[in-house]
Amino acid sequence: MRAREWAIAGAFREPSDYDIPDLPSWRVSRSECGGLAFADGDGEPFIAADQPVAVRR
Repeated sequence: MRAREWAIAGAFREPSDYDIPDLPSWRVSRSECGGLAFADGDGEPFIAADQPVAVRR
């Protein structure tokens, strides 16, 4: 649901006008073998993939 709210508010340029919080800043890291991990701030990664693959939508 948040993604939809951010997309709609982003189209109107000012999400804060619609009481929608700013997107959190994420830290992205890659391992030596190609793994990918996302973490917020200095915390532990909240999602990770050892062998990510490209997909088409």
